[in-house]
Amino acid sequence: MNRDQPIPDGFLLVDKPAGITSFRVVDRVKKQFRIAKLGHGGSLDPPATGLLVLLVNRATKRAGLLLGAEKEYRAVVRLGVETDTQDLTGRVLKSVEGGLPDRAAVERVLERFRGEIEQVPPMVSALKHRGERLYKIARRGEEVVRPPRKVTISRLELTGFAPDRLSLEVRCSKGTYIRTLAHDLGRVLGPGGCLEELRRTAVGPFRVDQAAALDRLLEGTRGDLAGKIIPVAKAEEELKT
Repeated sequence: MNRDQPIPDGFLLVDKPAGITSFRVVDRVKKQFRIAKLGHGGSLDPPATGLLVLLVNRATKRAGLLLGAEKEYRAVVRLGVETDTQDLTGRVLKSVEGGLPDRAAVERVLERFRGEIEQVPPMVSALKHRGERLYKIARRGEEVVRPPRKVTISRLELTGFAPDRLSLEVRCSKGTYIRTLAHDLGRVLGPGGCLEELRRTAVGPFRVDQAAALDRLLEGTRGDLAGKIIPVAKAEEELKT
């Protein structure tokens, strides 16, 4: 590794693997390449994979541009199971085997979730209630009232169907919880549901097929890393289009 290779300001697209926090991705890249400032433009839960946009050096001041951008996901919803986290990492609250909907019923219900909808944020989230993160409150076994939030689902397509699993492609506004979408969809369909898999495929104009796999990125040199960084001016121009 050329330890003197300068690291430019800009956006770095990383394909996050499952089982690691977004904070840990930032920490590993920062330490490996001795980057002065490094942040991200919107986290992914540890089980999720896909596009994580890292902000290098002075680009950390541009986080707001990404936080407000539309996101795209591929998700798998497990029907017949509800959990306290709205995904498969949580404690099972409800499990049923019968009464699963057919494909036509799912297609009809999906229409209700397109456009502007309201979501009640999950208890296991980083939102704050009276200055405390909701997930910390949830760890104590407590639950507080969360006011619903308006979000926009601009695309919601059923791409795969099995009796107990739905594959979806979603494009949505900031603040949308795909876990909550899975939970609410399961409730309306009847048997309940939770999120089984999640992969973020795009943030604004940036797509996961442009991103570097984390392990491969960490195996490279500072020069390799520098060559993958999108300059701030170019990134801002792409975000405007």
